[in-house]
Amino acid sequence: MNTWIFQGNPKVFDIDTYIKNHKYIWWSLRQEHFLDKIELDDEVFLWRSDGNNRGTGGILAKARVISLPEERADDENAKNYWYTDAWKNPYLAIKLEVLQVRLEDGFISRLSLLEHPVLKELLILRLRQQTNYLLSKEHATELQDLWSANNHSTLLRSHSWEVVSEKIAIKDLDKSTFLHHGTGIPKEVRRFFSAADMKRGERREIVLEYEQRVYHARLEMDKHPSPRSRVLWKADFSEKIRNQFPNAYSHFADKGDQSLSEVTKLRFEKVGSSLNTYLVEFLSSIDSKVLIEDIESEEIELYEPRAEGTLVTYYGRRYERDPINRKRAIEFHGLSCKVCGFNFEEVYGERGKDFIEVHHVKPLSTLEREIVIDPERDLVPVCANCHRMIHRRKDDILTVDELRALLTHH
Repeated sequence: MNTWIFQGNPKVFDIDTYIKNHKYIWWSLRQEHFLDKIELDDEVFLWRSDGNNRGTGGILAKARVISLPEERADDENAKNYWYTDAWKNPYLAIKLEVLQVRLEDGFISRLSLLEHPVLKELLILRLRQQTNYLLSKEHATELQDLWSANNHSTLLRSHSWEVVSEKIAIKDLDKSTFLHHGTGIPKEVRRFFSAADMKRGERREIVLEYEQRVYHARLEMDKHPSPRSRVLWKADFSEKIRNQFPNAYSHFADKGDQSLSEVTKLRFEKVGSSLNTYLVEFLSSIDSKVLIEDIESEEIELYEPRAEGTLVTYYGRRYERDPINRKRAIEFHGLSCKVCGFNFEEVYGERGKDFIEVHHVKPLSTLEREIVIDPERDLVPVCANCHRMIHRRKDDILTVDELRALLTHH
């Protein structure tokens, strides 16, 4: 069995939607010298090029070959995804069965591959204009392992909720959260709030902690025959939400259920073994462009040539630079420094929005080769000051807890 990378250009074709909406797809074979090498059941990784958005390219799906190459014309199934009339032209194509799609979680970015000790030599990273790439056995094995390792699965997704661990859940803020002092809890999410056993008409008091202030709320089951569950908070927390996102509040107040392009989120984190206390934090949707810009600005600072001609190197940087890992770490831990609590947006306003440095907690000795990264366990957000203090002495790198203890005692 062969392993391939097939590339598509989002400037001329809506690759993401095409792959997401269809289990069986056709992909062109432009490098015709591979015609006699394609075999049934070959493994194919589907690659989206950067297009007009630098840094967004990479592998977003895995598929398998289910037909040998054949000529196609007037591809009605794909015409709605083309931004040109190219769908009308005859072309040599291969039918694929889409096995896995990772438009966000588990997506393998081009930037992360450039840092991989083996996969940085992939031909697609050096010769970008082709459509079809046949991988060597070594590259195929490494890519298969990386794809498996990047399966950042969540425990549960239901409606506008995502339960990302036993202790953390994230809710997209919608009309109800801005206008009706609370939101519904899908049946599947009740377990996160220890509410699976609640009876019809029952209420339970809970506490929401935000920026060291307590807000009182409650879990509630209504009295319908098939009871619905909700979390409801008082006016003081509703006011906090409206003040935090005034534009979103105005949008829902004026336009009702019409969707909002920028999704804001409310992150719940259970406190210890408590069944009724949750740390909450607001998150804006953090797009790939923002993450890439932050990464590139860090590269300028950390890797620029110095006067004596040396380069600055930085512990763990290649693992922290993966945009998907960074995004997941922020979703797990929030945007405040885990040592001192500093939040860039609170201090710098719009310029600091969605920014935080990400620190890798594993010892240097474990980072000499590519490893599997768990964004919840291995990466934590820290401010620039605390990050530098953690790494200030290369023979004595501190843990987050150790630095927090120093801060507490001084």
